[in-house]
Amino acid sequence: MSSLKSALLIAGILVASIASAADAPSTASVQDRAAIQNLIAKYAFALDTLNADMYAAVFAPDADLTFGGNTYKGRDKIHGVVTSIKERRAAQPASDKPAAKSYHVITNTLIEFTDDTHANHRSYWQTVSGPSSGPFTVGGAGVYQDTIVKVKGEWLIQKRDIIQ
Repeated sequence: MSSLKSALLIAGILVASIASAADAPSTASVQDRAAIQNLIAKYAFALDTLNADMYAAVFAPDADLTFGGNTYKGRDKIHGVVTSIKERRAAQPASDKPAAKSYHVITNTLIEFTDDTHANHRSYWQTVSGPSSGPFTVGGAGVYQDTIVKVKGEWLIQKRDIIQ
């Protein structure tokens, strides 16, 4: 094989390797994707356990949360979403039945990065509730549509629209 052919073959292999590496996700994007998936799970666990502090902490300080025709702006207002649920439940008359448990089920998660510090997230959600022994019933379903931002190394929800 001539040296020119060898050089062309090696150059072709290098170009193919570089193109393939460019298409592969970087370690940072894999870590960022995992961090966003954890963020979405943390949101659900915070809401299901009525942990208002954890719930507010998944949002950026100046975030918007929109559902049911209302928009809550900023962590303080978003924190109040969970505290108001707790207050309503506490005001309900006591019952001999065990309290129903409620769980958020999140599926079909799609994360699309727009740059190093911004991503769009979309997933389906449903709530199921019932006594711990079952049976469970579906209470609602819809779509989360989010803008996610990386602030000081932490991924947070900047804007969440909950669509039913």
